[in-house]
Amino acid sequence: MIWESKHAWRSQHAWRSEDGWIDFVKGCRKPSDLFWASFILLGSLGVLLISASSFYGRNFLSFISSEFEPELVPFLPQGVTMTIYGTAGLFLSFSWWLLIFWNVGSGYDFFDKKNGMVCFFRYGFPGKNRRIFLRVRMDDIQSLIIHSKIETKKDSRSKKDSKYRSGVLYMQTREQGAIPLTPIDDYYRTPAKVIQKAWDLSIFLRVPMEIF
Repeated sequence: MIWESKHAWRSQHAWRSEDGWIDFVKGCRKPSDLFWASFILLGSLGVLLISASSFYGRNFLSFISSEFEPELVPFLPQGVTMTIYGTAGLFLSFSWWLLIFWNVGSGYDFFDKKNGMVCFFRYGFPGKNRRIFLRVRMDDIQSLIIHSKIETKKDSRSKKDSKYRSGVLYMQTREQGAIPLTPIDDYYRTPAKVIQKAWDLSIFLRVPMEIF
């Protein structure tokens, strides 16, 4: 967190003053997205190189391993199967990199006390809805709602399912209904951080907070 003055501060994820609050949303350019897009791309290229080596009988992986023998992987059926999986992986990686390039889902939530408005902005897919903009009057905000739930995650070490609690923050309005405020990234995934944000925002907006 970086403090700017006595009445305003900013951090990596937000900027706040007495009359305004901005939450920045990363979208599809999070480190996890970059990692998995790169991982799938490199994995798909490796699988396609193995299938090409099997088809042509040449070692196209010599820059990685000179001991690889293409004869050990017959093109039928293993080579054909690997070609299908490698091609599917390339399409998946290409789609993922497009999302990263367009930065789909990024934007901001702006709570403007001076004008009594809450503005939501997101980047969508190229075209008519590339820029998605939603306005809500602060007078229409009824409450902030936290939906807490228990999720199951498999532990890679013990190979057992471990349960942990996560929370999602919503803003309940009269006209627009429930609007999610919790970003997709991991910064607000723990209940403590969700509750802290909901508490600070409820004080800023002067609306009640509910937990379910």
